[in-house]
Amino acid sequence: MTKTLTLPSGKTAVLRKGKGFDLFQAQKKAKTSEEIPYALIAELVEIDGQKLVYEDILELDLEDVIALQAEVSGKFLDAKAVEVKTEPEEKLTQKEIDQLVA
Repeated sequence: MTKTLTLPSGKTAVLRKGKGFDLFQAQKKAKTSEEIPYALIAELVEIDGQKLVYEDILELDLEDVIALQAEVSGKFLDAKAVEVKTEPEEKLTQKEIDQLVA
């Protein structure tokens, strides 16, 4: 699944749905943890039909970078962990265990 958006500069960005592998690749390419979001944008986005590398993202207009960061990170903000309560395990008495084994 992809999403197309027009950046503030007028360029067209196509953002594809990411996978864990994309995050892994971004982490490998980033030199520091602060660089991961930029590397992840490079993994997921094509601009005006061209695949960009991490260094290209750093050269984009600030407004475009902020828009791309919001789009990429916004996808993760929608996902929320939900606690699932499970029923406590029912423990068998020794007498019940003996009856099952017999």
